[in-house]
Order: sequence, then structure tokens, then C-alpha cells
Amino acid sequence: MRPLGTMLILALAVPPGGAAPIPRADWIVHGGPVLTLDPERPRVEAAAFAGGVVLALGALDDVLELRGPRTRELDLNGRALMPSFKDHHVHLLNLGLALLNRERHAALQAELAGLDVESVAATLAERCRLASTGAWVTGAGWSQGVWGDSGLPGHEPLTRACPDNPVLLARVDGHAGWANLAALRFAPSAGAEPPGSRVPRDENGAPTGVLLERANEPLLALVPPLAEADVIAAFRRAVESLTARGVTEVDDAGFLSPPGLVDLEAPLERYLDLLVRADSDRPLPVRVGLMIPAPSALATRVLSGPPELSPRLHVTHLKLFADGALGSRGAALTHPYDDDPSTHGVPRMDRESIERWAQRALDAGLDVATHAIGDAAVASVLDAYEALLTARPSLDPRRLRVEHFSFASEADIARAARLGVVLVVQPGFVWPDAEGHTMEQARVGDPGAARVYAFGRLIRGGARLAGSTDEFSVPEPIFRHVHAGVTRQNPDGAPPGGWQPENRLTRLEGLRLFTRRQPGGGGPARPPLAVGGPADWIVVSADPLSGPDGALPGLRVHRTVAEGVVVFDDGVLEQLPGARSSPSGRSLRTK
Repeated sequence: MRPLGTMLILALAVPPGGAAPIPRADWIVHGGPVLTLDPERPRVEAAAFAGGVVLALGALDDVLELRGPRTRELDLNGRALMPSFKDHHVHLLNLGLALLNRERHAALQAELAGLDVESVAATLAERCRLASTGAWVTGAGWSQGVWGDSGLPGHEPLTRACPDNPVLLARVDGHAGWANLAALRFAPSAGAEPPGSRVPRDENGAPTGVLLERANEPLLALVPPLAEADVIAAFRRAVESLTARGVTEVDDAGFLSPPGLVDLEAPLERYLDLLVRADSDRPLPVRVGLMIPAPSALATRVLSGPPELSPRLHVTHLKLFADGALGSRGAALTHPYDDDPSTHGVPRMDRESIERWAQRALDAGLDVATHAIGDAAVASVLDAYEALLTARPSLDPRRLRVEHFSFASEADIARAARLGVVLVVQPGFVWPDAEGHTMEQARVGDPGAARVYAFGRLIRGGARLAGSTDEFSVPEPIFRHVHAGVTRQNPDGAPPGGWQPENRLTRLEGLRLFTRRQPGGGGPARPPLAVGGPADWIVVSADPLSGPDGALPGLRVHRTVAEGVVVFDDGVLEQLPGARSSPSGRSLRTK
């Protein structure tokens, strides 16, 4: 039997009266731009789908030849069809918990996003007033940038607000915990901090209030676990929110311990089992590739033989950590931080450890994804990857990923492109303030800032990029992340002309970051929308390749289809004149 794509091309070329049957479409969509996002042919007039795959793309008259007695037609009435989104780095558990927490009016933990110090203290005081003495109180989303301070906060506001309850609050980056005195008594003592941690201390050696990286793990072990029903509900909320934003495939970058901190001692196996149970109870509407953090007990288990989970859930990567985050000064730099010369950041794994764990992952059939944000961490990771590629000449470099490729030397920007490894980037992290200043400029200084988030230069230098949101709180529309990469501005349009305009993405580049799949496990990268490929598509309110840049964040997803199955529909398309589809809006295949 011929491959489907070849068979379709041949079938469409058969003249009338030929022997080969012409396939018939389940769906034909027209009446608005159909975006393939192929640089050679980004738009066509119409698309046909059958059996969960793309049957044809092209001129309307040609595609209409594929109509059959069971074909359904959808007239877009000027709206656009485009490939669905792939998010290459997201945290499903924590995204879902944020949504569940919002539904329950912050019953699970305090929501601190956007609050200044006084408001954080007031919020915590009220929670502690209602909590039993000694019970842990948690929250997430704080950032010292909100209250205009570059320094990390001390414990005093939390201790005054909650003298009798241990408090642990996750920073917005997931790499720093803020604690009161009642919680800090469980922090590592001076001189006994585990590798990959940092505890700012006063002149007497006492922790001042913030714990970085692995220093949080002793406290996290004492936070009461979430109920199983809440974890399962969180996974369900997460995937439903993603399909509403046009996402049909994700790489889950690891379960963060509530309240939302990286934790290699977390009960990762429990969370994995509950994710599998959520999918077993009702199949998830997205495909999920799982990264297993290492070193961890779950990583050791997986390396002995990656488990078969379900048709939608696959373990694809071992995830390693070279450093922390810039916002909390945990990213490992080759030089002191510009706004805190006392630190170079927090290295978590050296080059030798990365190479050793990566070898184990590859030998077990897994790919490797290493978190690296600072220039020292990026250099270590690329050193390890280059050694692996040299030792294994047949190794596909796409099996090696750098998560958050953010700040690197000029030499390593060029080396990353030369090696051909996948660089997973977050355009939505570009967030200048009203005056056009960024947190990155404060951390590494103006000269260094020119090498932060150099997306445009990387692409035009031949680097292999994949887009992600790194969502682990209430999610933003994907188009908001595309907009940030295209304009280098915040949603309010600051600064005029954008931050580092030389690193702007084109519309096509920005959209392809989030639609062109960079697969785990090797194999060919999947074109966004191609004949013979999966019928993963969305209908959006307008053409994202045209119109003003400022309109991108407001684009609305009306329908999301995964392998021919409608997994989200807001009902708008059924109300359009000439929209001839089933009353339920579902395809012939159902879940």
C-alpha cells in the first residue's frame, strides 16, 4: 500500500475514468484563508479532511471535487483556518491547579500575582486568621518587580502577618520560595545547603526569607499533599483550557510541587499515576509528551524501561536542570549579576553530570531536555551536547533540547545553531515596562541584554527553535505570546518600536514556533498543515498573518480539531450563514 500522502497526490491526479478511486472528504472548509504556514505557500483557498488526516489543500474548485454524500462543508465567512498549536513546554498540573484555585476562590492557596508587599501581607494575615495553629499556609505568583524592588524580600512582612503558621510562597518563576520564620526553621542550616541551592543569610547566618532552588525541598516535604480528586480535576481543567486556546499537543515539563516550585524530591510517581487515571477516566483531548525530571526516583524507574501509558500519553524526555531563573537570580552567569554583584546565580548540574544523565536517557530510548537560562549554564549544556554528538555521530541533534535558551555568549548563540539542537524559547517572556525597561536589563546590564531572548537572530542564523508558554498559572492566549515575539512589546505597546527590534520575529516565524512540531523520540519534524498529516486545525476570528500587529492578542479561537475530532467549539461557527455542519459541530469521528 502506498503511503497516504503519495496515494492522495496520485488519486487527485487520476483523470476521469481512471482506475484509482478518488477519496471523499469528511469535511471541506472554505470561505476564508486556509493557512498552511508553509513559507513557500502560506495560504490556500480551501482544505479537505478525511479519517483524521489532511486530504487536500489548494484551490477551491479542486478541493470541491472531493465532495461525497457524507461530506460536511464549513464556510468560514472570512474567518481563518490554520494549524492547531503545539506548546513545547508547559506544566499541566500547576496550570490546572491555578484554574481550579480560581474556581474555588483561592481555597487551595493564596493567589499573589500582581500584589505589592502590603497586599501580600494582608492576604496572608487573613488566611492565617482562619487556619488552625501550626497549619501550613501557601501561595503563588509573587514577584518583587511588582513593588518596584530589585532585591529579594525578607521574612518580616510574612512573619508579622502569620507568626504562628509556617508560610511558603512560590515566586512567579517557580524557582524561589518566600518563607516566614515559622517555616524558615526547616531551611538548610548554614554550610549544609545541598548542591544546587542558595539561602541568602544575614550577618548572623540566619536565612533572610527567600530560598532558591533545592533549598526549598525540605519545606516542600512538609506541605500537606493535595487530594487525589483535586489533582485529577486539575489535569482536566488544564487540558480543557488548552484546547480552548487552540492547543492539541504539549510537552509537559514536569510537575511542580504545590505551591508551584521545582522539586526533585516531589511525589512525581503519584502525579504521573493520577494523570494516567484522568486519561483513563475520560481520554484527554490533547496529546502529551512527558519530561521526567532527574535526578529523581521516578527518573530511575523510567530509565529501566519507559512505561507504556496510553495512546495520548508518552514519556519522551529526561529533564535536567543546569541552573535556576533570572528573576530570582538563580540563572548561572559567567559574571556577577549587574544588580547584585554578590552572586553569579545557582548552578544545579555541571557539564559532566549533564553528559552522564543524558547518556543514560539516550541509552533508554529517551530524549534529553535541559533547563539552562544563564550564559554559564548554556555553555555547560552545549559542551555536554557537543561531546555527545561527537561520540555518537549518528545521533539526531533534535533529540537534545535546551529549555528556555535565554542568555548566551555570541559564540554559543552561533554554536547552538551549528549543533542543530532544539532551543525551546518563550516569546511571551518579553515584557518591557511602560518605559521600555526589562528585568533582564537589570540582571545582566545593558550590554548583556542585547543577547537575551535573541529569537530573530537565532532563527536567521539557522538555529532550530520551538515555541512554548511555560504556563503554570492561569494561561494566556497563544496569540499573546506570538504578539510579544513579533513586536518585542508588552500588550500595552511599550516600548515604541519594541525592545531589541533586531530580534523581532516575522508573523510567519512566530506562528511556526507554535505550530511546527519538534518531536520527542526523533523522527521527522511535522509540518504544521500538510497533505497526509494529522487533521489538527483551528478556526480563528481573523487572519493572523495580516492586519495590525496590535490585533494579534485579541484573536479568538472558535474551534479546535485534533486528528479530526472537535475538542473545542464556542458555538460561533454554527451560527454563521452558510455554515453547513452537524448540529453538534462534531466530525464523523467522536470520542
